[in-house]
Amino acid sequence: MIKKLSVIAASCMLVFMAAGCSSKGSSPSNTSAVDTKNTDASSKASVTLEVLNISEYMDTPEFKAFIDRFHKKYPNIKIDPISVPHEQYINKRNVMLASGSVVDLIWGNGVDQFDAINKGFLMSIDEAAKEAGVDMSKDFGNFKPDKDGKYYRFPIQQNNWMLFYNKKVFDDAKVPYPDPKVPMTWDEYAVTAQKLTNNESGKNKVYGMFYNNWGMYYYGFGSQLTDGKFYTSDGLSNINAPEFKRSLEWMNDVINVKKAAMPVAEYISNNTDFLSYWNGNYGMVVGAQWYAQLAATKKDKFPREWKAGIAPMPVPKEMAGKHMNWSSIDSLAVPKNSKHAKEALIFAKEYVADYTLSTGTLPMYNKIDANKYFQELADKLKDDGITVEQIKYLFGGDPEVINVAEKPVFGAPSEYEATFLDQLTQYYTGKVSVDDTLKNIKQKVDKVIQDQKNK
Repeated sequence: MIKKLSVIAASCMLVFMAAGCSSKGSSPSNTSAVDTKNTDASSKASVTLEVLNISEYMDTPEFKAFIDRFHKKYPNIKIDPISVPHEQYINKRNVMLASGSVVDLIWGNGVDQFDAINKGFLMSIDEAAKEAGVDMSKDFGNFKPDKDGKYYRFPIQQNNWMLFYNKKVFDDAKVPYPDPKVPMTWDEYAVTAQKLTNNESGKNKVYGMFYNNWGMYYYGFGSQLTDGKFYTSDGLSNINAPEFKRSLEWMNDVINVKKAAMPVAEYISNNTDFLSYWNGNYGMVVGAQWYAQLAATKKDKFPREWKAGIAPMPVPKEMAGKHMNWSSIDSLAVPKNSKHAKEALIFAKEYVADYTLSTGTLPMYNKIDANKYFQELADKLKDDGITVEQIKYLFGGDPEVINVAEKPVFGAPSEYEATFLDQLTQYYTGKVSVDDTLKNIKQKVDKVIQDQKNK
């Protein structure tokens, strides 16, 4: 969702409810380490930037306060935000890019941006970044060029995935909390989810596991096993590899055998969304830090009396004891039809140095004081019993974490993800076998990859 989030947005608990409200019009204290020079931004001529992003990020007091600060700092760069609800964002963005509409900066996750790169919609930002005072090879750590040695994405954050859990559900079921440092295996996670699930109905029903109808919840176990190998050596789909089959079968066991998660058909028919986890009727969910970030804007809609906990995301038994992460980078990009690439990247730099921090998220921009960020976030989570050590370990501070690809992003990534989600429903509703499902996905995705290569 994040395919919906596309990224749907692609949220924590009060955890981040507090973190998301830290700005309210004042410049975040974490920006003290950022170079605040105007980088020659105040040119004589005034320009207006058309900035396309999801409404979950744009329609917030934090974003509006950030825009006010930006306009004061760069009075000759005006921002015209184009805010689109997340469930409509991908279609709107694709239509604008394909039609040549004027837009200067667009948000997206890895699938979105690589899809646009492959279709020739984005420009290389190497030179414009230099003009904006950004060194793409140094200012974002180990961030590599995207294609042909060039950068097309301005990274906002790398998603850091972890296990969020409801302490009340664990207490009611008399099940011990997950270890704060040692991850459960997926098999242990499934058994725990079954123990947390009750047999009640209606508003009292509790499922041990919540999931989102996004690709990584079905194939992510396989990505850990294959080190993110979604493509074969000749660039075609690798989705029929035995590791991905094992991943889909694991999910089927949890949903249809252990009955520890909502059936897929019910999930879809109920229009369940990723924020539904916060209603308190689920024991655990694997999610990234954006769970917290987005929940911060939903305090009134999702009030919470229960306490939350965080732990490492589960791993295959072959990786027992290792800290792993599904790695995906949310970023901003400049479409080819933009006339103001330099100004767009000045805005992008301020976005990661200022606004991203005000939402309680650690950006990849390495001029930020990360330790100060970790401590401030931990201070906001004291009531949940979450420590600064846990925060640092799970929110990007563990240098030993093993990152594997969250999604396929190279050949036909948008079609790959959409085809996968469309086909797998038939498997989880018992209409098609797992082998035939994976065979159908591979055939359809391979055809799109070949067609795109031949254009």
